[in-house]
Amino acid sequence: MKEFLNKNLKKILIVLCVVLICVFAYSAYRIISTLRGYKEAEETYTEISQTVVTVVASPTPVPEEKKKPDIDPEVSPITVDFETLRNTSTDYVAYIYCPDTKINYPIAYTDNNFYYIDHIPPDTVNANGTIFIDCRNASDFSDQNTCIYGHNMNDGSMFATLRNYREADYYPQHPVMYISTPEFNYRLDLIAGFVTEPTSFAYAGQFESEEQFAAHIELCKDLSTFESDVEVGPKDKIVTLSTCTYEIDDGRYVVVGKLTQIH
Repeated sequence: MKEFLNKNLKKILIVLCVVLICVFAYSAYRIISTLRGYKEAEETYTEISQTVVTVVASPTPVPEEKKKPDIDPEVSPITVDFETLRNTSTDYVAYIYCPDTKINYPIAYTDNNFYYIDHIPPDTVNANGTIFIDCRNASDFSDQNTCIYGHNMNDGSMFATLRNYREADYYPQHPVMYISTPEFNYRLDLIAGFVTEPTSFAYAGQFESEEQFAAHIELCKDLSTFESDVEVGPKDKIVTLSTCTYEIDDGRYVVVGKLTQIH
């Protein structure tokens, strides 16, 4: 009996060892695949930014003892070569840039909200995906609220930076973003950032009345993790940037900004 138990114990130990080796091998494969995906996405987007974007005002932080260069709020700090960008994919319809952050990406648009969750144009499968406009919106920012989605990646890329607006001291250092399209340049003056759900009021694209739009803005500000004195009028347009967050189940952190056309 003892010999029988010892043989069975050895078999069990062998099976456990095999299982543990398989689990380790699979985990290692997933980690390597994830890191490879980060690297591939970073190389792709770095090449795009270096090829099609010219930064007029340097995004590099200037030491406190030196005066920061004056930046005209009516002029975009970037110029984008959309002809070259759209040679990669005609789905690229805009470009978003936030100085001193990793947000420096082309924006895509297609007929669904699934494809660019895990694809980079023209047809590369990658977990980083692509920053993209909600398919229920127009692609030209003509809706009163245009929603833009991007992943919250562990390496800090894509829209991971948005969650920094939960900290009170982050907004004063990054109160503005910029969006460019083939036709116009825009300044995005941020007005609010808050945790919400994927079916939230925040994703409404159009409003039935000026009062409804005003109530939308007021609620955004009431929920915001930072305070902004940017005023939004009834004829203004806004943009809602959205990424995943983990304070609640299936949570989203959204940053809302007033869209102003500039040169």
